[in-house]
Amino acid sequence: MPLSTDDLDIATTSITNSLDAVSKAIQQHATALRQNSSDLRRALRILCTVTDSQTSKLVITGIGKSFHIGKKLAATLTSIGTRAVSLHATEALHGDLGIIGHGDCVLALSYSGETDEVVALASVIHSMRTQENPMHVWMIGMGKSHASELGALCDAWIACPVDAELSQVGAPTVSSSLMLAIGDAVAVMLMERRRFGPRDFARYHPGGALGGLSRKAGDAPVVCPVRQTCSPPMLELDGNDIR
Repeated sequence: MPLSTDDLDIATTSITNSLDAVSKAIQQHATALRQNSSDLRRALRILCTVTDSQTSKLVITGIGKSFHIGKKLAATLTSIGTRAVSLHATEALHGDLGIIGHGDCVLALSYSGETDEVVALASVIHSMRTQENPMHVWMIGMGKSHASELGALCDAWIACPVDAELSQVGAPTVSSSLMLAIGDAVAVMLMERRRFGPRDFARYHPGGALGGLSRKAGDAPVVCPVRQTCSPPMLELDGNDIR
């Protein structure tokens, strides 16, 4: 049955109101970070040191919608020359844990900070630090609050609290959009930090329209080779820093 004009008006208003709510949440979070960025700075010190490394990588984990956000973020990061992989928390507990290596950083996505599978994975990783042959792996959490089971196991926390989701059922909408926006913002920061330009991007994204545009724009001089640190490392990390 085709929608009436009134139905279309209502649907259009609903969508635009939802976009306004998401935009407002992102803007409010940016304002909050300008006022207090201490937790974010701690996370960035770890992230930049690990991604500057020639041997370490970023492992992004979660379950459900958070896992799919992690897959997208890992894909974005690899397209800019950053070693990053996505790892489903459940699969990690059933054999895929071997993808995590010494010196890596695990970015665990869980809005509640209480997701059983993600907390279980964080606990296993945390225990690696106290075994006879410890493997030093950094843990950064991203979610509503570090005052959670996951937060207690992490070395740093990227907060992304929202006042409410878009629907009464509480399905991740505003929170998932904010989480994705923060991840993309981190990717842009890494590109700026490395002066990552079109020619660099063309190496990792040679196909499609984006690849064509990058190749055309690639005549500009490359200031910084891919994966070469353009700035001094932000933080020298070792196992003694791990709590």
